[in-house]
Amino acid sequence: MAALVIAHRGFSAGYPENSLAAFEAAIAAGADAIETDVRLSRDGLPVCSHDADLKRLFGRGDRIDTLDAAELERGGILGLTTVLMAARGRCRAVLDLKLTGEAELEPALAVINALGMIEEVVIGVRTIGLVRAIHQLFPGATLLGLLRFPSDLRAFYEAGGRIGRLWEAEATRAGIEAAKRGDREVWVTVGGRGGGGVGNIGAAALKRLYDDGADGVIINDPAQALAVRGDA
Repeated sequence: MAALVIAHRGFSAGYPENSLAAFEAAIAAGADAIETDVRLSRDGLPVCSHDADLKRLFGRGDRIDTLDAAELERGGILGLTTVLMAARGRCRAVLDLKLTGEAELEPALAVINALGMIEEVVIGVRTIGLVRAIHQLFPGATLLGLLRFPSDLRAFYEAGGRIGRLWEAEATRAGIEAAKRGDREVWVTVGGRGGGGVGNIGAAALKRLYDDGADGVIINDPAQALAVRGDA
């Protein structure tokens, strides 16, 4: 089976990240999934922003959690409902939850449930505790382990997680094989860990990840990933 192409914050190599234009372009290019980040607004609604504030993208110091969802959407931060509706019936949606507790999880899970999209969504979590909390609230959810160390993936799988994530530097052939642990999948976030290089990769390095057994790549340029995969 060909490795999945997951568009990191949409087609963020050519469009503003986490924007409707980026998501639509990724889907049009043929991405298997779009990826976005989820936080809560001041009024407790799930919105899609990687950063906790607006400084990097909009030059404003306001924190996401100090503004209501309607104000954020007018300023360019999409609500989760808008993003999921863009993906619905067209590709999967991967959600990187920037949420830490059960009470924070419920608004995002409620949106997924209301849209009937449990089978179209992959939920990314950063702690083993969130795996258990989500399975209690939302049995059957497909969970992606965005964990700090590859060694944490064993506990993640044992708790019910399905897909492990490695960073590119960790994703050697041996690293991918070790992380799979049976029938589990392994996705790779390409580029450097942290900083401005996340999601960027050259064609030769990308082909190496495919050849070494990555089940998915999380990448800023889905067209590039599809071309190297052989879809173009």
